[in-house]
Amino acid sequence: MSKDSIQAVEITVRKLIANRKFKTALDNAKEFHKAQHTTASESLLLDAYAARIQSLVDQDLEPEAKSLLALVRERFPAAKERLDAMRSAISARDGDLAGILQPLNDPELSSERRAAIELTIQTQVTDLASLAACNALPLDHSLRQAAGALHQAFNAVTSGPVTDEQIALPEVSHRSPLSPWKLLIRAIAHLHRGEDQACGEILAAIKPESIPSRLVPAMSAMLGVGGIALKPADTDLISRTCANLQPLHGALASLDRAFAEDEHESVIFKAVRAAVQECQRSAPELLRQLKQLVFVRGGVIGLDNERLMAALGGAPRQDAAFFRMYARAMETSGDPEDLYEACELWDAFRQEAVKETWFRPNGVEVATLYLHMAEILRRAPDDLLTEFQRFPKVSREPLAKDDRYFLFPEKLYQRACAIDPHREAFSQWKQWAVERSAKEAEKVCREWHRIRPDDLEPILYLMERAAKRNAFPSALSYLNKAERIDAVHSVVRAARLRLLAAGAIRHLQQKKPHLAAEKLVMMARLPQSQQADRPAFLAALRHLVFVGTGHESVAEEGRLEAETLLEGSLAAGLLISGIAAVSKRFELVKLSPAEALTHQQRTLIPKSMARVMAIADDLDIAKFQLPSSYIAETEEQFPGARDSLDVQQIALLGELGVACERPKLAWAASGAGLERGGPTEARFLLLRAQALPPGHGPRYVALAAAAAELGRFHRDMDVVDQALRIARHPFQDRPISLTIDQAREVVRRELASPAFPDTRNPGPSYSDLFPQLLCQCPGCRRNRGETVGLFDEEDEDDFDMSDEEMEDILDEGIPEGMPPELARAFLDIMKESAITGQRPEEIMARILGGGPGGRPDGGGKKGRRK
Repeated sequence: MSKDSIQAVEITVRKLIANRKFKTALDNAKEFHKAQHTTASESLLLDAYAARIQSLVDQDLEPEAKSLLALVRERFPAAKERLDAMRSAISARDGDLAGILQPLNDPELSSERRAAIELTIQTQVTDLASLAACNALPLDHSLRQAAGALHQAFNAVTSGPVTDEQIALPEVSHRSPLSPWKLLIRAIAHLHRGEDQACGEILAAIKPESIPSRLVPAMSAMLGVGGIALKPADTDLISRTCANLQPLHGALASLDRAFAEDEHESVIFKAVRAAVQECQRSAPELLRQLKQLVFVRGGVIGLDNERLMAALGGAPRQDAAFFRMYARAMETSGDPEDLYEACELWDAFRQEAVKETWFRPNGVEVATLYLHMAEILRRAPDDLLTEFQRFPKVSREPLAKDDRYFLFPEKLYQRACAIDPHREAFSQWKQWAVERSAKEAEKVCREWHRIRPDDLEPILYLMERAAKRNAFPSALSYLNKAERIDAVHSVVRAARLRLLAAGAIRHLQQKKPHLAAEKLVMMARLPQSQQADRPAFLAALRHLVFVGTGHESVAEEGRLEAETLLEGSLAAGLLISGIAAVSKRFELVKLSPAEALTHQQRTLIPKSMARVMAIADDLDIAKFQLPSSYIAETEEQFPGARDSLDVQQIALLGELGVACERPKLAWAASGAGLERGGPTEARFLLLRAQALPPGHGPRYVALAAAAAELGRFHRDMDVVDQALRIARHPFQDRPISLTIDQAREVVRRELASPAFPDTRNPGPSYSDLFPQLLCQCPGCRRNRGETVGLFDEEDEDDFDMSDEEMEDILDEGIPEGMPPELARAFLDIMKESAITGQRPEEIMARILGGGPGGRPDGGGKKGRRK
């Protein structure tokens, strides 16, 4: 690679990191280092790893960050000091002081590493007592001695007046990373004595990046300094410090209990009046905020507005802060019907914030707000959103149709990208569009590409869509653009071979073998065409091309080469048959049915099928078809062949079972994969969930939740994403989660239950790990001591159906035209609905579409007052 090319790759990776495309940057850096293996490429790769790890930390994914960091430390021992510094910062954030302090015992520790640890202590450690008690350092270590003295002095100075001798703190030098704590303690002492000037001077000397600096705004406000932006915690500290608020605390606690215990409205209004009166007496500066908070909380649960305002002594001030608070409360209420009102309130916030000069009418803040509103609407079920758009509720004042833009995600995305055409904004718009339709997504990507022609993501999507439409000239045109932007991108590197392969198959289908032969020559020239089993694909394709032209000798050479490369005629025949099926040229292939093979040949079918599927997956060949008799024989022969298959082959056969509706093949593959253990166990747990027949809802969700947790542990985020779409709480719009130990327990129980489940052998129960998946029928709820209402009793009569009663229904009669198997499936669905609390359409969506969607509880408001 030339010097200019190397420099171009480095610039590309740095730019991706700067644009927060950390995963793409890391993939590119890996490819670059794999090709170069130089000090410079290693440094670039380490920078990409560091950016990726930090991004995980910023998302509060400390376990994933630690796991990736450990992997990098193992692979790059020469970067130990740099990586140890990152580990210390993560440990501090996670409260692991031993991990931070341990290196300080090393007498050979470099000054740079020591300085990094001390900076971490200064900016991350908040618990002085834990630091003083940490056994990672000797008891007489200066840092432990300083932390102990500071902890004692801090308790003294915050309990009452102290003398200078009590807070002299000779144990803490001005060079210590804990020196800002010493300054804070002295500032608090001066504040108690009324020595405002001395207090202010010491506060100004506290390092702004240190932990004690967090108290500087509140203390400055106590000194009478104006114009300081205070956080709610600062305001609370000031109130507690400067006045006796115990009566107000009591009134607010009573009000909170009234809200929490769902008291009668009159009880709540009485508590509201008492809290407002006490706040007006003891902390009038907080009255405006209190009235806003109470009004918002009352609005969320649907209290009568007129009575609430009377209890408050008038309506609260409806400023930008009020609307922001109200919008936040409505969007997090858990009721889908509140999402519309949340967006309307965010629009009111936008208008008020512009009036109050929080930001400009078309500033980047407005674009961010539009994106947030669009994401809120994405959480609403489609049918409910359509109802909002057609029949909007009026919560504040009637609006013209054009003014209800906040009900239409596409309008919100358009406005956001018009104000701030950032790649992240377009990416969110594209994600929404993909969920709607491919046509909508293409429209968004074309607009994205028009405005930001150097962004790779829309080009890759447009290339993919063009290829799926068999518009290969357009796809190659987009590929050429992508190669000019980032030629080393993994998707871009693989795309040319895949597009040429798809084009050759298309020409074969059109009976234009000369054009397919041209594509073959072009593919053969690509270096990547010689990797893995790709030469076998070229040989099989060459066989089909020249069979169609009558060049039997050349075609025979291709077939023999494919057999040699795939180590047998069976795999070569399956590959040729699959390509012919995709090309719709069935007349070019003569493949014997599986039943005509010898017993020895049939035992080889699973391994041959897996190898051929791996080729199709590698080249992204859509609608790759294999003979149904061979798929059935694969299911039959799998138990005897499983030990000869590797993990990847087992997984491919399991996915084949799911795709071809042969759940027993998928089930057997999942069991074989789980027995192998290792980093693929999450993938096989997910496959096991997909193979479950209807009627096993709790087990289905339990398997998915375990797969998600193990996927996090093994850093398999594709599995995590798929599993989280399944592992939904039956009564809440959030995934069910569990610990790694619980996930291991799920694996253990599944390994102990290898049989394919049915009504007589349902498999393990997970009620102890997932109490939220317990049977929700009124009888079981009553036995657990839970409240059962009138309508629950009616539900019990409707759904308490035994297996015998279900059989009677089937025997007595089935609706005309409905197959008995379909009728039985619907009855199974109704029974599972009664057991799990899921709606029948939820279960149908899972069976037909791969997982439940929307809110299982039906989205009805619980406890909404009228």
